[in-house]
Amino acid sequence: MVTIKIMNEFLHGPVWTCEGGTGIATDDLPLVHEDPVVASLNREIGELFDSYYEFDSHDLPCWFNEEQEKADKLRMLELLGKLNARIAELNDGSFVVDDQETPRVEAL
Repeated sequence: MVTIKIMNEFLHGPVWTCEGGTGIATDDLPLVHEDPVVASLNREIGELFDSYYEFDSHDLPCWFNEEQEKADKLRMLELLGKLNARIAELNDGSFVVDDQETPRVEAL
């Protein structure tokens, strides 16, 4: 069975599909990957998360702006809620969801 992991990573949206058992990432779940609502939310969440990375800032080559992430917490939670709701609507029993991002953001 395929697992959809929800977790943010720089330059990758929060939706990761992984093959059951192996945990290897795959894009072989058209039900989710080709849905325009999921694609739009994935892009919006990814762009928001990526915006926290600042380059050549604070005397570092790459700096993560934790304060801005905290300031955007409610917006990010709203987007993650919409994403999870849409994925739940699409779930035909062929995959499970492992949302690692919502608890992380809630804890900010």
